[in-house]
Parts: sequence; C-alpha cells; structure tokens
Amino acid sequence: MEKMTMKEAGRYANFLDRTIDELIYLSNYAMDSRIYSITENHKKSASYKDAVDETVEVEFEDDAEIDVPNLTILLEDLFLEKSMLAESIAEAKKDLIIKIDDNKSMNLDAALEYAKLLRRFSESYLRPLANRKDKKTKENRTGYAFNVEGNQTPYIYEAEVITTIIYDTKPLSEKIKSNNYLADRISEKIDMAMNLQSVDFSAKFSYLDRCEDIINQYK
Repeated sequence: MEKMTMKEAGRYANFLDRTIDELIYLSNYAMDSRIYSITENHKKSASYKDAVDETVEVEFEDDAEIDVPNLTILLEDLFLEKSMLAESIAEAKKDLIIKIDDNKSMNLDAALEYAKLLRRFSESYLRPLANRKDKKTKENRTGYAFNVEGNQTPYIYEAEVITTIIYDTKPLSEKIKSNNYLADRISEKIDMAMNLQSVDFSAKFSYLDRCEDIINQYK
C-alpha cells in the first residue's frame, strides 16, 4: 500500500470528481455516435414519380472514442475509487490530532473549523465593537412656545448629542489579536499535518491524466 499526503489525497479526490463530471457530460451531450443509429428513408417517389427513393445513414459530428458499456465500467471504477479514497482519508484523519493549547486538542476537521470560527468571531463580532468610538454631534430639533397672541408656534433650536461607549474596547482589541494569533498557529499545525504521508492509498489513476488518457485505458 502506497502513502500520500492529505493534500495529495485532496487533489486526487478533486481530480476524480472532475473526471466523473466530464464523462457524464460526454454521455449526455457528446457521444451520440455511440448511442444512436439514425436512418433516413427519403420517399421522394411518393411525391414525384420520377424521383428515386434514397436511404441515408446520418453521420454524427462527435468523435467519442468510448462506447456505452466501457464508459459504464469506467464510471463504476471511478465511483469505487472515490469511495475507497474517502475511506482512507477518514482513517488517516483519526490519527491527525492538532494540539490547540496545553489543555485542548482536536482532530483535523475540528481544528480547521475552530480556526475558521476564531477568525469569524474576530472579524464579524469583536472588530465592529472594538472600533466603535465616542462621538458628539449637533442636530436641529423643534420646540413649541406660545406667542403673544396665545397661539402655539414651533421654533428650531440646536441640540448637542453626546454618544458614549459604555464598555471598554481595549479588551476586545486584545481578544482580536489573541484569536488571530491562535488561528494562525492552528493553521500552521494543520498545514504541517496535511503534508505528512498519512493516507494509505494506492491510486489507480494519475491526477495529471487528461480525460482522454483515462478513456484510452477502457477502449
């Protein structure tokens, strides 16, 4: 059994997905010549007695190089390959433990999610609160008074509006720094783990293969 890194396994998984999509697209839109046989019987004499009837075999424009039975086998092999790879990746992840701090460790997927959530916590919640400032504005307001005739009339006056932040923003700024620092350290450890030869898997195909290269193996 060969070994590959988690990054290589991910690259190979993406290759398999892409190849499967290309082959399914081929079967739906680009291999009519391997699916149909179309014969046109031109009954010209029925409309014009001196005309000669003609039979035409329609030629398709596609140049598909694999037939339906072999394409079916190829796709089945790709589906099985992707499933077996997924199982190998899942097994490898069990042994990839990321140390978060002195008291906490997580598996690879949990560590990835935690690093993402730390950054989300900092940018979506903490930073808007930490960036709030006290402010003073002036606004025109309307008051009412009675004139000499005893009628109520409006008048405009200036109001000074003082907005004061009622919490300490400094701890939030410090929390942003500590969160981002921890997220960066977790990401570094994840990157190291992703480059370990941890996945036991012997690839049947090469991620450098083109779709045509794989089809050639199944003609």
